[in-house]
Amino acid sequence: MIKKIFQNKVFQNFSYLTFGSILSQVIGLLTVLKITKILHPDDYGLYTFLIAQGTLLLTIGDLGIRNIVIRSIARDPYRSKDLIYNGAILRTLALLVLAAIYLLYNQLLGNLHGQELLFVLLFALVSCFGKLFETAFLGHQKMLPPSVINLAFSFIWFLLIFSLPGYYMDVPFLFYSFLALNVIKNLVFQITLHKQGLIMGKMKGFVSSSYSLLKESWPYLALVLVMLPYTKFTNNFLDINSTREEIGYFNLSERLTGPISFVLDFGLVAIFPNLSALWVSNKSKFKNFVSLGFKYYMLLGMLLCFLFTLFAKELFGIIFPESYLPAVVVCQLQVWYLFLTSVDSLIGTIFGATNNEKKILRLGIVNSLFSTPILFISSQYGALGLASGMVFSFSIFQFYLWYVFRKTLHFKIEDKGLMWVSAAVLFGLSYFVAGNISLSYKLLVGALVLILTGMYFFRNYTLAKSI
Repeated sequence: MIKKIFQNKVFQNFSYLTFGSILSQVIGLLTVLKITKILHPDDYGLYTFLIAQGTLLLTIGDLGIRNIVIRSIARDPYRSKDLIYNGAILRTLALLVLAAIYLLYNQLLGNLHGQELLFVLLFALVSCFGKLFETAFLGHQKMLPPSVINLAFSFIWFLLIFSLPGYYMDVPFLFYSFLALNVIKNLVFQITLHKQGLIMGKMKGFVSSSYSLLKESWPYLALVLVMLPYTKFTNNFLDINSTREEIGYFNLSERLTGPISFVLDFGLVAIFPNLSALWVSNKSKFKNFVSLGFKYYMLLGMLLCFLFTLFAKELFGIIFPESYLPAVVVCQLQVWYLFLTSVDSLIGTIFGATNNEKKILRLGIVNSLFSTPILFISSQYGALGLASGMVFSFSIFQFYLWYVFRKTLHFKIEDKGLMWVSAAVLFGLSYFVAGNISLSYKLLVGALVLILTGMYFFRNYTLAKSI
């Protein structure tokens, strides 16, 4: 069994991305620890807000082509050169237009100054190329090189932050250093792609290539736009309704839950090319793969979130300055929002692999219309209020999401009810109950849950093998 698992291509890709990402996240957390000891929560809030705004521009400027590029390269590797370079030009033009729109938004509702606005634009432009080069590796199902490169540059960033005196560490210095390092990383990505022969085929005309990309990607772009209120506007809601300190707490909590987020996200990244190709080649196998694999993905997600929530105070409460402790409470709640969105993303990945992009868009519109007012109102109560609104709104949305999923694909997900009941029990136990028990009892509870999970997994594997 173990040999077959380790030889599986999806498992290998998932392992490369997961292992590299977890190490990068650990290094990143250590780096953030140093930064939070130097910056006041208000300055840290500004620093993370600038990154969030650059990521906002980058997300919209992607134009929804990321999954299309991955899917297209997975199905036809000789489109790589055309998709990478014309995609880079298209993204750059989109970012320049978005920068102009953001300047208008900042004039009306924002309060960033000239240098800060420049940081936002430069962050988006530099990240644009890096993300596209990384996407090329994913399309070829070569997950090891980007994992190694990202890990190496995370370590370099860590060394830079820890080697320099604290009086150098202000927001402008951090941004200039971060941008310079990422420019070098982008060059390494491109050189590696060339050396491994992954830039294949010929480059078509920009207009025809861009039209073809946008024709396929517009449902994803529309989905990104309708999802912005609960994926990227959270910082803006806090900026309007709360304080920079609350932005700092919220973004630090996202950083603390980063390892869980990366494991779940990269699991989807690893299986998407495989699912896309499998849907074309063997629909029966695709259906069996989804029906059996869905519950294990949920099981992994809820287990990680449970253990994180159970031990978050012990892990982070003693290493961060007292002024940042409110972020620890926020992250205990926000990690369960990650679990809910990971389930949404898995269903979206399945819809994407089966060419149901329009269905994803309809779901996103419904979710946005329902969730946005809740998030905007809850942001008036700071980071913890916003995190509570996120968990509440996405929990309610699950009922509609699963109704559409069943109606569209008619897949039977094994033990679906058991998974949701287990998730609810583990959430209640870890968030509401475990806070009042000692560390020794937490260790016993964690061990018991791990044992029960292992028994469930091996029992189901043995039963499936015998059948």
